[in-house]
Amino acid sequence: MNSASPERLLVKQVTPFLHVPDMNAALTFFCETLPFKVLFRHSNYAYIAFGNAAVRLLEEPERVLTPDGKARVSMYIDVSSVDELHAQLRQHLDVLPADRVEPVMNKPWGQREFQVRLPDGDWLTFGQPAA
Repeated sequence: MNSASPERLLVKQVTPFLHVPDMNAALTFFCETLPFKVLFRHSNYAYIAFGNAAVRLLEEPERVLTPDGKARVSMYIDVSSVDELHAQLRQHLDVLPADRVEPVMNKPWGQREFQVRLPDGDWLTFGQPAA
């Protein structure tokens, strides 16, 4: 057993891995449509971040959506103002097909959110506690 006590151990962040069929398309979407920045890229791997939220991308050209077309992964990024972020991204979001973006709305579980469908079908949600 590790000698560090759980009280002293600091978890810095959780960083999901997304397996994408096309790295260039994924990076274009994350960094041009959404506000992510590439922090590191090598071969079929990229590490991208938006503020304190980070994602690791791994290119797998043979990867396809599940047979039913549903997402395999959903990610949630907590932000201080979902309305402000949505307004900043509006010109990019407005050019996406209607079925790839859900508008900002209050949810029954007490969050104010909007969702964006990623190029490979997964969902990325931005949200904050509803007032």
